[in-house]
Amino acid sequence: GNKHLLKHSNIIGMVGTRNASANGYNFTRKLAEDLGKHGFVVTSGLARGIDTAAHQGSMNTGTIAVIAGGIDNIY
Repeated sequence: GNKHLLKHSNIIGMVGTRNASANGYNFTRKLAEDLGKHGFVVTSGLARGIDTAAHQGSMNTGTIAVIAGGIDNIY
Protein backbone atom coordinates (compact mmCIF):
# COMPACT_ATOMS: atom_id res chain seq x y z
CA GLY A 1 0.00 0.00 0.00
CA ASN A 2 0.85 3.66 -0.07
CA LYS A 3 1.67 4.67 3.51
CA HIS A 4 1.74 8.33 2.46
CA LEU A 5 -2.07 8.27 2.29
CA LEU A 6 -2.09 8.06 6.10
CA LYS A 7 -0.67 11.61 6.26
CA HIS A 8 -3.34 13.03 3.95
CA SER A 9 -5.29 15.93 5.45
CA ASN A 10 -8.68 14.93 4.02
CA ILE A 11 -9.53 11.38 5.09
CA ILE A 12 -13.14 10.29 5.33
CA GLY A 13 -14.56 7.04 6.69
CA MET A 14 -17.31 5.13 4.94
CA VAL A 15 -18.89 2.10 6.62
CA GLY A 16 -22.17 0.29 6.39
CA THR A 17 -24.01 -2.97 6.18
CA ARG A 18 -22.51 -6.17 4.80
CA ASN A 19 -25.84 -7.03 3.18
CA ALA A 20 -26.26 -3.90 1.10
CA SER A 21 -28.97 -3.47 -1.50
CA ALA A 22 -27.92 -2.93 -5.11
CA ASN A 23 -28.93 0.73 -4.82
CA GLY A 24 -26.93 1.19 -1.61
CA TYR A 25 -23.89 -0.48 -3.13
CA ASN A 26 -24.02 1.60 -6.31
CA PHE A 27 -24.64 4.85 -4.43
CA THR A 28 -21.70 4.20 -2.10
CA ARG A 29 -19.38 3.36 -4.97
CA LYS A 30 -20.31 6.57 -6.83
CA LEU A 31 -20.07 8.68 -3.67
CA ALA A 32 -16.60 7.30 -2.89
CA GLU A 33 -15.51 7.97 -6.47
CA ASP A 34 -16.75 11.56 -6.30
CA LEU A 35 -15.14 12.15 -2.91
CA GLY A 36 -11.84 10.86 -4.27
CA LYS A 37 -12.06 13.21 -7.25
CA HIS A 38 -12.52 16.09 -4.81
CA GLY A 39 -9.39 15.28 -2.84
CA PHE A 40 -10.58 12.91 -0.14
CA VAL A 41 -8.97 9.60 0.78
CA VAL A 42 -11.69 7.07 1.59
CA THR A 43 -11.14 4.77 4.57
CA SER A 44 -13.19 1.67 5.31
CA GLY A 45 -13.01 -1.89 6.57
CA LEU A 46 -12.45 -4.91 4.38
CA ALA A 47 -15.93 -6.36 4.80
CA ARG A 48 -18.25 -7.19 1.93
CA GLY A 49 -21.06 -4.81 1.08
CA ILE A 50 -20.71 -1.08 1.69
CA ASP A 51 -17.04 -1.33 2.70
CA THR A 52 -16.20 -3.06 -0.58
CA ALA A 53 -18.16 -0.49 -2.59
CA ALA A 54 -16.30 2.35 -0.85
CA HIS A 55 -12.92 0.83 -1.70
CA GLN A 56 -13.88 0.07 -5.29
CA GLY A 57 -15.15 3.60 -5.86
CA SER A 58 -11.98 5.21 -4.53
CA MET A 59 -9.41 2.76 -5.88
CA ASN A 60 -8.08 5.20 -8.49
CA THR A 61 -7.76 8.15 -6.11
CA GLY A 62 -6.65 6.49 -2.88
CA THR A 63 -8.21 4.26 -0.27
CA ILE A 64 -7.18 2.98 3.15
CA ALA A 65 -8.36 -0.39 4.43
CA VAL A 66 -8.67 -0.92 8.18
CA ILE A 67 -8.53 -4.50 9.43
CA ALA A 68 -10.67 -4.97 12.54
CA GLY A 69 -8.86 -6.92 15.24
CA GLY A 70 -5.47 -6.76 13.51
CA ILE A 71 -3.80 -8.70 10.72
CA ASP A 72 -3.29 -11.78 12.89
CA ASN A 73 -6.99 -12.12 13.81
CA ILE A 74 -8.94 -13.50 10.83
CA TYR A 75 -12.61 -12.51 11.05
